[in-house]
Amino acid sequence: MDWVRIVLVGPQEPMNLGAVARAMRNFGLSRLYVVNPSPRVGPPWAKEAYWLAVHAEEVLDRAVVVGSLGEALADVQLVVATTGRPREVYPAPVVPASEVPGHVLRAEGEAALVFGRETFGLTNEELELAHVIGTVLTAPEQPSLNLAQAVAIFAYELFKAVQGGARPAREELAEVAALEAFFQDLGRYLLEIGFTDRNRFPYAMRRLRRIFHKARLTPGEVQMLRGLLHQSRYQMGKRDG
Repeated sequence: MDWVRIVLVGPQEPMNLGAVARAMRNFGLSRLYVVNPSPRVGPPWAKEAYWLAVHAEEVLDRAVVVGSLGEALADVQLVVATTGRPREVYPAPVVPASEVPGHVLRAEGEAALVFGRETFGLTNEELELAHVIGTVLTAPEQPSLNLAQAVAIFAYELFKAVQGGARPAREELAEVAALEAFFQDLGRYLLEIGFTDRNRFPYAMRRLRRIFHKARLTPGEVQMLRGLLHQSRYQMGKRDG
């Protein structure tokens, strides 16, 4: 499963990092990206991380450290973010962990599973980079999972799907950078035509993101949509002139 990367955003506990590496090794994953880890974590990785990374020290040694989630998602076609926190509006379709492999296995290019901080998970802005949002059903009395537990559940579901049969027909999806450029164009356009105002803009964009993510846009489709927005803005400028 070398086309799949695990991305940890802001991990705060060294032992969680080591336990994540071990869980990855258990289920055939080896590519770990770490975004802005706590100084307690590293790099260089704290000895506590290696204590928990039983037979998975190589995963830690080869981990890529970056300064932003955008860097961690460079060249990625499919982003699955994970959350256990209820939100008013999610910016992407929400599916249980058992359905995540169906999305990952269809991606023609790189895929990333993104996990947030131990204390509060991923921010709304970070979730907006996801094509799909995965959740785990838990007891309401104790809904939050340990970081390594969450990684293990999603990694297991993916490993089980890969072991269970052939990879389904793949789709070429637009990469994260291309989608974000489109959403920037769309957001500017919405404000220019008065579709929404500054106060309701984040809410409107989250709903529109979810609509377009459901469509699983290809590179050509994103290019066409951006061309449509640019031409529309050009024609409005001619009319106003």
